[in-house]
This record gives sequence, structure tokens and C-alpha cells, in this order.
Amino acid sequence: MDKNIMLDVYKRCLNAKYIHLADHNADYAIEREGDILFILFECTNGVEDWKSNFNFPAEPYKDMGIKWKCHRGFLGVWKAIKPYLKDIVADPTVKKIYVVGYSHGAAIATLCHEYVWFNRPDLRESGLEGYGFGCPRCYWGCRVKKALRERWEHFHPIRNMRDIVTHVPPRLFGFVHVNKVYKLKNKEFKERHTVLQCVDAHYPNNYIYSLEIENLSKDI
Repeated sequence: MDKNIMLDVYKRCLNAKYIHLADHNADYAIEREGDILFILFECTNGVEDWKSNFNFPAEPYKDMGIKWKCHRGFLGVWKAIKPYLKDIVADPTVKKIYVVGYSHGAAIATLCHEYVWFNRPDLRESGLEGYGFGCPRCYWGCRVKKALRERWEHFHPIRNMRDIVTHVPPRLFGFVHVNKVYKLKNKEFKERHTVLQCVDAHYPNNYIYSLEIENLSKDI
């Protein structure tokens, strides 16, 4: 992973001008620079989002070649957004796509990344990158099926210290991350917000602080 890109896309995700959809309280943003497309998903911003954060598994598509299940609440949000992204994702003049989300939005990015992988096979090798900062678990099953792993090969769940959100929904409920979690190396806080370190680790300024330190460290 490129450290400069990690920091850039996270800041983009925080500062984007999001489009709000009443359906499932969904929020997304699209930014384009030449032939590069950024698809961004916002963090939890209301009660309805938190309702989506606590839900149970469902199959994401009908007539699936390989059966798998994901978090029903996140899936509902993704399905509300998906029709608005169909044309831009299919645009052949787009040669590189970054799918990025933070917190609740990182789970939506997980599903969007798989959608882009499936619909833009020309980008699978080097034209698709995904980043889920403070990413909840989204895939349901004891582990991601071997036949499905390549779909998230270039999607990176990222954890700052012991960020509590990256540990939910609990593995006890059957949920797992779609790829190995990348753990930021910093162990210090920019600022304390609560008495719980696992909660403070999720705050944007503490993610930025850790990413900036990461950016100054040796290559990953």
C-alpha cells in the first residue's frame, strides 16, 4: 500500500461533499480527476445509520454463482446507493477507481469494492483499490470462501490501535473482515475524547495522526 495514497484518500473521505439519500439514510460522494475515480462513503451520521450497524446476514444478490452472505443493514444502504453509481463505474474512460469509506461507510465500501471488481474486470489487476478506515466486519461466515477472496484482494480494512468499530459485529455472530486488517503502527493519541481508548482510537483526528506517522515511517 502507498502511504501517501492512504492519507490522501482518508482526508478526501472526511472532507467530501456527500449526496444524501433518504432511502436507508445513505450517503456517498463521487470525485473524478482525469481518468481516476474516487467513490467515497461517509461515517455514521445518525440514528438510522446505527440501526444499520446492528443487523443480521443476507445474500447480497439474486442468482449468485457463489453463495455468500453479508451484513443485512450495510447491504440495505449499499443497495440504495448502487443505482447512482452504475453508469460512472461502467464508464470505460475511467481507468482507476478508489473505493474508500470510514466507519459505517467503510462497510459500504466493502460491498462497493466487490461490485466494481465484478463489473470492471479490466481493473482487477491494478486499476482498483479499496480502503476501509475503522471498518466494521461485513462478511458473514467463519472465513471468506476461497473462491471469493480475489474479489477483495485489493481492499484494505485499516485499524487504528484497538479501534472498537473494527471489532464489530462480533466474530461470535459469524462476521469477519473480507481481508487481513492492516494495523497502523502508531500507539499514541493525538487527542483523548473519552475514558475508553478503544473509542478514542476511532476518532478522525487520531486516525489522521496515526496515518501521518505512518507516512513518515519506512515503506510498508
